[in-house]
Amino acid sequence: MSEDIVRKPRHVGQRIARVCAVLCGLLMLPAAIAFFWFLYTRGMADTWTPSMAAAVVFFGCCAGVLYATSIPQPVLPPTSEVDGERESPGKKMPARGGHEIQSD
Repeated sequence: MSEDIVRKPRHVGQRIARVCAVLCGLLMLPAAIAFFWFLYTRGMADTWTPSMAAAVVFFGCCAGVLYATSIPQPVLPPTSEVDGERESPGKKMPARGGHEIQSD
């Protein structure tokens, strides 16, 4: 199966999410550097070291979630391909109580 997934174009919100994901990824680098610097100079017992570790995890998760949000959705196939045939406007559909109702 070498079919490519056809996706919708990105809308403005997805473009903003992608830019923010890149920014979170970039902000994760100085936080990681600060974490390792605090780890080697002050040790894990200092309050700044776990705080920097939390900042690294936060920026990493933020980047992952925003990137997943920025991925455009695939284009859905037409309903005629999914259902086999489309409903005609005058077709009767069963209601919840088992009685048939006329659809418009």
